Amino acid sequence: MISIRNTIFVGLAVVLAGCSGDDDDDRSRESQELVDTIEASASGEGLDAYALPASDDLENIPQDPNNPLTAEKVVLGQMLYHETALATNGNNDGLAGTWSCASCHHAAAGFKAGIPQGIGEGGVGFGVNGEGRILGEGFDAASDDMTLVPDVQPVTSPSILNTAFQEVMLWNGQFGNVQGGVVNAGLATSVLATPDTPKAENNRGLAGLEIQAIAGTGVHRLKTDEDTILQNNAEYAAMFEAAFPASAADVLEDAGKAIAAYERTVLSNEAAFQLWLKGDDDAMSDAEIRGATLFFGDAGCVDCHRGPGLSSEEGASEAEMFFAIGFADFDPNNAEVTGTVDDATSRGRGGFTGEEQDNYKFKVPQLYNLTDTDIFGHGASFSSVRDVVAYKNAGVSQKVLPDGTLDSRFVPLGLTEEEVDEITLFIESALYDPNLERYVPESVPSGNCFPVADDIAEIDLGC
Repeated sequence: MISIRNTIFVGLAVVLAGCSGDDDDDRSRESQELVDTIEASASGEGLDAYALPASDDLENIPQDPNNPLTAEKVVLGQMLYHETALATNGNNDGLAGTWSCASCHHAAAGFKAGIPQGIGEGGVGFGVNGEGRILGEGFDAASDDMTLVPDVQPVTSPSILNTAFQEVMLWNGQFGNVQGGVVNAGLATSVLATPDTPKAENNRGLAGLEIQAIAGTGVHRLKTDEDTILQNNAEYAAMFEAAFPASAADVLEDAGKAIAAYERTVLSNEAAFQLWLKGDDDAMSDAEIRGATLFFGDAGCVDCHRGPGLSSEEGASEAEMFFAIGFADFDPNNAEVTGTVDDATSRGRGGFTGEEQDNYKFKVPQLYNLTDTDIFGHGASFSSVRDVVAYKNAGVSQKVLPDGTLDSRFVPLGLTEEEVDEITLFIESALYDPNLERYVPESVPSGNCFPVADDIAEIDLGC
């Protein structure tokens, strides 16, 4: 692939030299410099190390060996993921059928929530990209009335984009126990699959996406196993039969596997950088190319953000996936946040594993479509991509942490303001896939509005 691309660059330089002069020669040289820089960072894999597969190229999408991808599973999972009719296991009967998986991970927000703290049950409204979703009247995480306790989390909702390339899920990596896995291998069962908690689903021996989808059904007050639309709707019955012809009749697990299969295909493979990797030299501007060269070269961003999702490489170790770089937790004074952040959540990976060396480490996130929201970091402590780049350039922790906690690579980078701008442009523009709506169904079998279906949201969404 690289030798072909190099040939393209040389040929392009010759052609353009006769037409446009030195500017085009410079462009060709900058493109070639980026190729060389990427190759140097890619452990011998070349440009392919960062290329995403097509969403229908199921054989080349990372998958759990106990949940092989099929087109039928993906279609079923897409419906279940967006289906608000599954929301029948909540605390407040008056809000039944008003939320879904997609309420906190939807395409309009780059498959994040659009607000600092995603809201399942207890939320109303939507807005344009989810920024208009608020707590319903009387709902409060500290309420003594369980019917008014909303479904919210003490960290931001990570994007599902490109998550096929990570073995474990959540900011602390607590979901995932896949056959042959490395990240959570060796953890005591009492830690990995604590009884009477969502982590107990790790006993199923599946990958993080599958476990998250299964455990999330209970956590987010959805219901799939009996007397639901999945049993009472002929379209869903036919879809389940097609997706799981030899099913063991564990509807909860099958539904989770289908949702995970869909999530694995949600890839930002139409972003400009992805087009450039596949040979379209005009897909990125000069400034974006310079920003990419810094990202993969002198700025060292690629030391942590690796692989096709610029999160971590497939098969990454725990040490390659979790880092302590001092991001702050939720601000308790933020009017958009309800509840508190407990010590275990604040300690990130260490709060899960109980190991001191894991304290304040959080999973490195993927970097595509970040600008669909203004929410960045596990505690929503940044409001722009540039703020995050500038923070890493300064190398000064937001959070006061014990000596020796911060990652050794979190140091001042010495980038100029122009270089910070160019890296920001690369992330904001070249890593932006403009067509994530292709992953959203036109309708779901229930006929309900989605990703949320309360009266205000239905007006916002026009359904």
